[in-house]
Amino acid sequence: MTAVALAPLTLSANRQTFDTCIALTLQMVAAVEFAPVLSAERPTRELLLDFAAQVERNAADIARMDGHGGTNIAALGEDVYRKLTVHRDEPLRVAYHALHSAAFLGLEQGITTATMLGAVAYALRVLAQREGQLLH
Repeated sequence: MTAVALAPLTLSANRQTFDTCIALTLQMVAAVEFAPVLSAERPTRELLLDFAAQVERNAADIARMDGHGGTNIAALGEDVYRKLTVHRDEPLRVAYHALHSAAFLGLEQGITTATMLGAVAYALRVLAQREGQLLH
């Protein structure tokens, strides 16, 4: 997502980029969950970390377009992640939950959507750190 300060969130190119971000992130999270079951190669730690950085960058772009350019998306995402794992430490479930929330909220909710994507990025980092552990 290429962002210009205060660019319209509803601009067609921004909408398409957001939809692509959601779809690709869903594919990555699903690959973490289902690759071992389908005898496919699970995403590597490095790939998960790189992907998390891209999701976070997209989230920062959304925040910037919503007028919140200086917002620490990583910190907001981590805070949401920690709140969602208070009772059950399940990063895969948090990734799905936050991603579904971001998709539901859409670009129109700006910083809130960006925060949910930040939580997904944090969950991907946790999954990368736990690489090799059984996820189910």
